[in-house]
Amino acid sequence: MIKEVLFAYHNETIKFDNHRFKSWEHCYKFFKEIHHDLDKPKVVEHACLHLAFYLASWGMLRNSFLLQRDYLIHKEFIEHVVKKEKYRSFFDGTVLNYNNQQDQELLNQLISDTRAVYQPLMHETKEEESTHLEITDTLTSKILLGVYGVVPAYDRFFREAARLHGVSGQFNQRSFNQLQTFYDQHQEEFSSFIEETSTDDLTYTPMKTIDMYFWKVAEILSVKKDIPMIERLIHFSSEFRVKESVRPLNIKNSSSSSNRTEDIRAVITEILLAEKAAGEKTGDICARDIHLAMNLKNSYPSVCGAMSSLKLFSYEIIHAPPSGKSSTVTYRYDLT
Repeated sequence: MIKEVLFAYHNETIKFDNHRFKSWEHCYKFFKEIHHDLDKPKVVEHACLHLAFYLASWGMLRNSFLLQRDYLIHKEFIEHVVKKEKYRSFFDGTVLNYNNQQDQELLNQLISDTRAVYQPLMHETKEEESTHLEITDTLTSKILLGVYGVVPAYDRFFREAARLHGVSGQFNQRSFNQLQTFYDQHQEEFSSFIEETSTDDLTYTPMKTIDMYFWKVAEILSVKKDIPMIERLIHFSSEFRVKESVRPLNIKNSSSSSNRTEDIRAVITEILLAEKAAGEKTGDICARDIHLAMNLKNSYPSVCGAMSSLKLFSYEIIHAPPSGKSSTVTYRYDLT
């Protein structure tokens, strides 16, 4: 499943020579090749240009302070972050393990240093606005993906697909740990894809493949053309989500369907409240998750009834197969 999705993304990238997805490749390869020469002003300027164009082609100028500045705004980041010796190992093929405390600290310091550089630059551009402006997680993660390949880009598509798999959409350690678990569980497919697509001048990093996978999943779901593929993705994501996110809860046997629906609704509410407490803004529930986690049998009508009658949170139906109420019916609840 994972390799199939990854190759769908990869094949789109190589469909023609100047695909916008290649902007990441150009940026990542440039920094990897020239990081030892960043003491040369012309190289720094060239690096700024690569980073700026990559961010532009990935939609990061829209409604952004970057739109008001030229490409040299990234010079501070290169001078004060990329040149730091402790981050040079990323260019030599070092792979972070998000579950390793030392790697966690290094990544969190990199994120903090990146934000610290861009924060005052944003205030210079938007000086007439509030002093409480923050550099977005989307911008921070896209910069670090383009330069180091160490985190996926936490944009809307990525967050939606991550949540579908039970992975936090927040740019934080909880999400990183869940992504590491997902990668480790499917390492054979990810590693095989990386090996098969590796060339002399480019090898995808693990977190780049994570980014590719989740982005493509979200695109497939948003286009809604390939219904069989969507059904397979819902089933696949549910398998991971059931194992990693939904606790196996049992409900008491009841001859009354209304009581059973109420029990199911209580479990869904408990799950969503836990997600809200963890900082999530939305929560995805698939009928199959609840059915399996609660050890139900032939109870999909009750599960779907509970999902649709939840009063605490509003929702949208993100997948409803033509067959009607089935195992892959998926709701997204607004937890704000």
